[in-house]
Order: sequence, then structure tokens, then C-alpha cells
Amino acid sequence: MNNNTIQESRSTIIDKVAQYLHWLTIPKQEFNNMPICPFLDKELKQDLLYIDIWYPHECSFMDIMESFLLSNKNSALVICPNTHTIDYSEVSRKTIQTQITDLLRRNPQTDYLKSMIFSPYEDFEVAGVKTRSNAPYFLINVAPTKQLGKSHKDLQKTKYFDNFSDEERKKLNVK
Repeated sequence: MNNNTIQESRSTIIDKVAQYLHWLTIPKQEFNNMPICPFLDKELKQDLLYIDIWYPHECSFMDIMESFLLSNKNSALVICPNTHTIDYSEVSRKTIQTQITDLLRRNPQTDYLKSMIFSPYEDFEVAGVKTRSNAPYFLINVAPTKQLGKSHKDLQKTKYFDNFSDEERKKLNVK
């Protein structure tokens, strides 16, 4: 494989994820005319989201986190395409989310961060919208725990969750 092929692959991967991220920023009736991810558009416009592709056979997750920390961006989106060693359709979202958050918490440089996994292979739906099935790859979002908590609290002051079922609200810890 030559460098052009590698670069093109990276470019294609980033482009597919950019399209998905754009879809997450479009207001949806089911979310009271708010985007699925209401805080994403600002992060993208202000270039505060670190985006990288992770190939576990080439580097560790903490290598990616080191690059993220050096970028001085607010949060990270780690794209996980299938490889010759990993088929992400067989990876448990909940298990890897716990493992990554535990890994982050054990390191003094990253102990304030939390991970959230978005798996296109998981049947996840809220307010009648399958928010993850459009993701082109398994995605790992890493952000400061305090930032995620504040965002969640701020959303609860809006009508964002009005169309969520009681079960969905309970699962997402909405009061």
C-alpha cells in the first residue's frame, strides 16, 4: 500500500464521519427542534473537537489520548474502523466504555476524562430516532466529566427530553 492509498483511506474515513457529525447537528422534531447532539455544532465551528483514527495494532489508546491532550482541544472523537484484527460489530459497547473510562481514571493526566461509545452495531433508539445506526464506524468520544455533567444538566432545563419515554429518561438519568 502506498502513501496515497493510506491518505485516501484516512480522508474517506474522516469524510464519512464528518457527514455523520453534520447529521447529528441538524434539528429534529423528535428532540423539540434541537439537534441530537446540541453542543456539537459549536465545538465543530470553533475547532474544539480533536478527531483521530485508532488502529490498535499500531498504537495504544493512551497514545491517542496523549495527542489529544497536546492538541488543547475540548474533547476527542476517536474513530475505530474494523481492521484485520478487530471486528467492532463483536465488541461490547458497554464493556469497552467501562474499560476505557477505567484506563483514563488510572492515569493522572487523564483522570478527569470520561468516555462515551457510539456503536452503529447497537440497536439504540431515543424518541423514535436511531441515533447511532448512521454512524459509519465505532466511535469513542472522550470529554471532561464535568463538561459532560454540565451539558446534561443544561439540557434538562430545555424541552429536549420531552418526547423521550419514561424508560429512556430513566436510562439516561433524566429527572
